[in-house]
Amino acid sequence: MKRIVVIDDHPIVVHMLSNVLNADYELVGESGDGEEGLRLVQTMRPDLVVLDLELPRLDGLSLIRTIRGKQPKTRVLVLTAKPEDVMANHTRIAGANGYLSKSRGIEELRSIVKVVLLGYDCFPAGSCESGRDVALSVLSPRELEVLQCLARGMSNKKIAVRLSLSDKTVSTYKNRVRDKLGLSSLAALIEYATLNNLVD
Repeated sequence: MKRIVVIDDHPIVVHMLSNVLNADYELVGESGDGEEGLRLVQTMRPDLVVLDLELPRLDGLSLIRTIRGKQPKTRVLVLTAKPEDVMANHTRIAGANGYLSKSRGIEELRSIVKVVLLGYDCFPAGSCESGRDVALSVLSPRELEVLQCLARGMSNKKIAVRLSLSDKTVSTYKNRVRDKLGLSSLAALIEYATLNNLVD
């Protein structure tokens, strides 16, 4: 299970995040200020940090830069009340992997957490969608077909029959898709295909 640390100085936000994310992820730490949050991240080494920009003792942008420098594999999602058109690009430059306004809905939060944990960056003004489209564009038409079949739960043998390929060729396509998208498991491929609306 993916591990998450939340850094926000508003207890009600922390409580909301705990309720929303606890079903699918393991919340391994919470903090109300930047310095304590950084220590927590260094100790727990989570898969994802969800943080606000306005934090006591160490601001969000400085925190993002420090996390990126010390733990490059940890993903960072900014959840803030600051205007998207003002701050989103600053957080991207600092090294964040996603940006979401607190005015957005719960389902959008869940969706962006999934996308960021899959290894993709997700920012406002359509950049989340375009970023995923760029990733998909590296797949050949046949690789895309194989991905769609896998996402529908089809076995290699069934895919081979449907696409008039050998089992070995299907396995080769499957491995190519994994390599190109940087996804290591079948579950991640299915999740990715679902998030990109590749299946009905």
